[in-house]
Amino acid sequence: MTGSYKFKFSALLLLFTFAGVSSGANALIVTEATSVVDTDNTNLSNKLTAASFTVTTNAGVPAGSLVTYQQIWDTRFNQIVLSASDITAYTTYLAGGGNLFLMGENSGFATRDNSIVSFIATVGGGTITLTTPNNTVTVRAPFATGITNPFTFQAANGTHSTGPYGAIAVDATGIAPAIVYGPGSLTSAPAGSLIVVFDVNFLGTNADANSQQLTTNLIGYLAAPVSVAPFNPPSGVVAVPALSTWAFFILVAGLTYLAFRRLGKTKQELVG
Repeated sequence: MTGSYKFKFSALLLLFTFAGVSSGANALIVTEATSVVDTDNTNLSNKLTAASFTVTTNAGVPAGSLVTYQQIWDTRFNQIVLSASDITAYTTYLAGGGNLFLMGENSGFATRDNSIVSFIATVGGGTITLTTPNNTVTVRAPFATGITNPFTFQAANGTHSTGPYGAIAVDATGIAPAIVYGPGSLTSAPAGSLIVVFDVNFLGTNADANSQQLTTNLIGYLAAPVSVAPFNPPSGVVAVPALSTWAFFILVAGLTYLAFRRLGKTKQELVG
């Protein structure tokens, strides 16, 4: 085979490898009943359509089998907890080889995020702890095609835990606001693939070029998932979960009390 033919064959092989979506593939977008991110869902729907998917949008997880969908995007984030029926439906879907995206948000949306953490444990993805990252991150292979690093999230949450997940994006301290469980990573659903991003803004119609490309790359990955090596966060970095508002007030009150006690003791020593 001559060099020219080798090049043409390689180009064709690359094209078929990344084409990913078969004709007539179905995708589902699970939205909130009254969504504040309709434009984001429209942007996502347009990108799925451009990738040759037939797109269905539904408020909440539809009843019955989800097996007809090649990928599902659950973009609910506004304190929408994954219900028991949601978890059962998604676990069955992943176990059957489905490909699922779950949207989280920053630490102000703990109700939603914590339900995702519980779901990850349920499907055998291990236990992760949420930690606020720096919003400036590096997008990693195989998700970095067409992206110019550094990438910027608007207000993300993330994890620094060790587990079977791969890091889609990671900040300088090793906190990952976007993670992936590729085929074989979920012990209770090894045939499935799961992506979680703890930030909604990257899906927006007005998001920057990097964000638009990341959405396209995530669609492409879920169309043809591959194994991603587990991410091992740097051991020298200790992740400190963000304090809640009440915890912060309690801490400040305690420090103030100790300071006054110390000041009073110093005055007594001077008088004595």
